[in-house]
Amino acid sequence: MFQTKIKLTNTGKIDAILKGIILKTYEESLEEKLLLCMECGDVDFYIAYSNNEELQDAINENFEIDEYGEIVKIDEHQELMDDLYDYFLIIHKESDLFDFFSAGPYTHNGKTRESDTDMLAPRGLYSAPFNDAIKE
Repeated sequence: MFQTKIKLTNTGKIDAILKGIILKTYEESLEEKLLLCMECGDVDFYIAYSNNEELQDAINENFEIDEYGEIVKIDEHQELMDDLYDYFLIIHKESDLFDFFSAGPYTHNGKTRESDTDMLAPRGLYSAPFNDAIKE
């Protein structure tokens, strides 16, 4: 479960939605045999949030909305969003669905190559964070 200083009424609901998004991402990346860049938008909470109305509603349930439909305590909302951004990255890595490849050097096919970013791949599908490192 994620940690935040913001008092929430539906932490479990938000957590379940996020984990559902991760499961869907895993299924799609496994089917398409995709590597996911953790710094390139492939694993981005704000993109997931903007494309998931259920998540938006669950988060916004915790905040007062003014007569114009705007969140009253926008600073608290942003703090929660920042906390959820960090948590979203963590649960991808800790989900047991993905292998995590940190940025750095890897030896593949007898050659040392550098990965500039942290990458995720469906568990067991890749031996290194490169498209040609898929296990046959």
